[in-house]
Amino acid sequence: MESITLTADLEALARISAFITAAAEQAGLDERATWQVQLAVDEAATNVIQHAYDPDAPGDITLSWRCEGNQFIVTLRDFGRQFDPGSIPPPDLSSPLEERQAGGLGIYLITRLMDEVRFDFNPQGGNMLTMVKYITPPAADDTLTLPVTGRVDAATAPQLSRAVHQEIARGARRVVLDLSGVSFLSSSGLRALLLIRKELMTLGGELRLAALQPQVREVFDLTGFSQVFAIHPDVVEARAAFGQGRA
Repeated sequence: MESITLTADLEALARISAFITAAAEQAGLDERATWQVQLAVDEAATNVIQHAYDPDAPGDITLSWRCEGNQFIVTLRDFGRQFDPGSIPPPDLSSPLEERQAGGLGIYLITRLMDEVRFDFNPQGGNMLTMVKYITPPAADDTLTLPVTGRVDAATAPQLSRAVHQEIARGARRVVLDLSGVSFLSSSGLRALLLIRKELMTLGGELRLAALQPQVREVFDLTGFSQVFAIHPDVVEARAAFGQGRA
């Protein structure tokens, strides 16, 4: 567990923010989750600063964090006035802004931003706020761009098939074949592409072709395969089109 103890005044907020942001990043939270933790901690610390102590006699606030499994756990402790979250009415979020009563919004944000929130109090330990954010592992990138060069014919098509199949076995599901370097494509190459497309579709994936040279594109047009494959002018457009249906 790592902790920081500061005087509970508004000047402490910047140090609290820097401390918890670095902690969240160290724990592996993504950018959005880090922002959510940062805001929740700021709201909680501000409540302590403004309500737990008298303005002319600020006490201490201790911020701690630790990781347990997939949980990023943050605690704030103070020894000010006992806090009862049940005494705070929920904020009015439906009335016009000029008619809303102040108060309750900070706690509301904390409970919405964090996955678990718990308030505890005892005379010896003071007020303890525990907040938990679940650490979600980053999603694996299943998108692959594979450049193809030279001839794709009866001799080389099996090599292309093996190369793509190996990437599929490693987890690739959205494949862009960059054909800008392909100068010749035969019917054997077309069959290989069809089998690659079928394999990906069976696994819920997609195959997209990009940057075809004019003579290669003509083979697709002559055979009608340009109506079968998703063909794009460049790799950037092909990658951006995943999940949008066939081009």
